[in-house]
Amino acid sequence: MGKSKIEISSKGIEKTLRKFDYLQAISEYIWNGFDAKATVVDIKLHKNVLGGIDQIVIADNGYGINRKELERKFTPFFESEKQIDPEKRARTTSAMHGKNGIGRLTFHHFASDAAWTTTYVDGLLKNTYTIRIHSKNLDTYEVTNNILTDEESGTTVTFHNIMKDFVYEDLLTFLCKEFGWFLELHAEKHFDVKIDGVSLDYSCVIAEKECFKIVHEPTQTEFTIKYVRWKDRINHEYSKLYFLDSHLEEKHKQPTTFNNKGDSFYHSVYIQSKGFDHFDFDSEDNGGQLELSFGASRRSEAFQFLIEEINTFIKQKRKPYLGLFADHVIEEFAESKAFPIFKDDPEDTTRKQELESVIREMCQLEPKVFARLNPEQKKLVAHLIHLAMGANERQRLLEAL
Repeated sequence: MGKSKIEISSKGIEKTLRKFDYLQAISEYIWNGFDAKATVVDIKLHKNVLGGIDQIVIADNGYGINRKELERKFTPFFESEKQIDPEKRARTTSAMHGKNGIGRLTFHHFASDAAWTTTYVDGLLKNTYTIRIHSKNLDTYEVTNNILTDEESGTTVTFHNIMKDFVYEDLLTFLCKEFGWFLELHAEKHFDVKIDGVSLDYSCVIAEKECFKIVHEPTQTEFTIKYVRWKDRINHEYSKLYFLDSHLEEKHKQPTTFNNKGDSFYHSVYIQSKGFDHFDFDSEDNGGQLELSFGASRRSEAFQFLIEEINTFIKQKRKPYLGLFADHVIEEFAESKAFPIFKDDPEDTTRKQELESVIREMCQLEPKVFARLNPEQKKLVAHLIHLAMGANERQRLLEAL
């Protein structure tokens, strides 16, 4: 068994990974499996005699860790903190989540050590070997020699001495929010996250789902659409459009027009079309061979038509949701006693109704203004709107906001 050093000290690694908690850390190992082209990642939780979890095993059916790439994968080089902050990693497709290998060291948040047993194909042969790292020495890893095997390719990582406050229900909830959108993206390919052999049921985070087709008549381009509205914010992913080709390969993703508007309207739209088989998502111009052959770029009529249709559809879906959001804001304002004090007479009742109606109108126009206000801010906003109404400045107030 050989030992190798990682290019950053153990303390340095802990500092670099401080933004990960144990739930994000476990998710990193599942992402590592999907990055290695796995279709199934299986998590097994081994319990001790007291019912606590003392060992976690995460197995995937990906292509394994080629011995030649071991040093690159386990000797991470950090270009910037942005790449290792789970909040900030941006990707134009959903593959290659943990390209810097740093996720492999997050286990120190929840276990004493980790052992990877990995099998990979090398020409006509299959090799297997094991890598071990201890949480006290994160800058060193041990590697066994290669052994020839008949096993299928993939990686199984085992974590020992799990920390005491590991909560099974929290893990389930977190995984649904972390992987629901991704499993939905690859639903036709039957991607799966299993916990003790049972597929993760993320239907609890789906508020609404709708499937339909759009056809661009002039070019006869057909698009199959799947729209999902989520009950809760999905971890680090926000609201996106996903573009898949006829082989169900993801070609590109981008935020929707209604992404991050502050109104908790979380949604994903999956668009599949043969038109994306030879599509240039990077180029904004009309030139190039691709354009001449397929008309296949963002500037093409079919794509412009698609985006317009999708935006109209999402806008319609958001309308009733904004109504509910406005009701919720009015309720919160009332509970926080943010409204001015009104007398119990017809004139003041009308004023109160007017104020509520203006707040409703503003919620629908600019929900972000009303998101996450503390009680003092609610009071300030309600009083300012009331004053502006008294001065017949309603329109100008709307414009200003």
